[in-house]
Amino acid sequence: MGREIQKKKNRSGIQKVRQKPKSKKKILGNAVIAENWDKNQTLEQNYKRLGLATKLNKYTGGRDLKAEDVKRQREEEELGIRKKDPLAIGGTGKQEKIDISEAQVERDPETGQILRVVEPEGAQRKPNPLNDPLADLDSDESDEEGEGGFNQHASNAAPFHPDTGARTDVVKRLEQEASRPAKKHVPKQSEGERAFVEELVAKYGDDYTAMARDMKINYMQRSEGDLKRRVKKWRESGGTVEAAN
Repeated sequence: MGREIQKKKNRSGIQKVRQKPKSKKKILGNAVIAENWDKNQTLEQNYKRLGLATKLNKYTGGRDLKAEDVKRQREEEELGIRKKDPLAIGGTGKQEKIDISEAQVERDPETGQILRVVEPEGAQRKPNPLNDPLADLDSDESDEEGEGGFNQHASNAAPFHPDTGARTDVVKRLEQEASRPAKKHVPKQSEGERAFVEELVAKYGDDYTAMARDMKINYMQRSEGDLKRRVKKWRESGGTVEAAN
């Protein structure tokens, strides 16, 4: 008898591990992708077949390149063609050759301040809405960024221009579904709020100042503008003064 009591004392106080029940969350998926999904293929194979990207970032490894892909990459490197990046900001890149030019300026003889830039004949003048005398001498950083310049805050890869002919039917259906306008959600008034508005309209009509001063019905001390919005919403949902009376 004493042995059984000793066994109970020696038992660990840790409870048994219990398996948690499976999550009953409803998995929401796209019907177009589910319709064209192949269960015999992996996620990456399915997305590649459907014309979709499995990840937004670049691949760091774990992918075997085909012979034609390696050949195409070498040809692009020899020709100086940069790889198209779908997430790159359009029109960025480092300018390989900088055009060097000279300019003649007119200075103030006393202060030495630049008064204006003497432009050569036939030169195209840059837009200068602020009348900056040094605008023509500035480097074309903004132009370079728009025409293949270098931007330190953006990706320096070539911008991605999707080919409309290479899009799959699934991508077209997804784009059509995404371009559909979303249905606007209009919140409904509760029964208590409708009864509150009906009582005020039945007593004061459109006198919102008197509604705001009524401490018995409007015990929450709502302002005139708040009451006006509530009455407007109540009337738009079908409420009328005749129905309130």
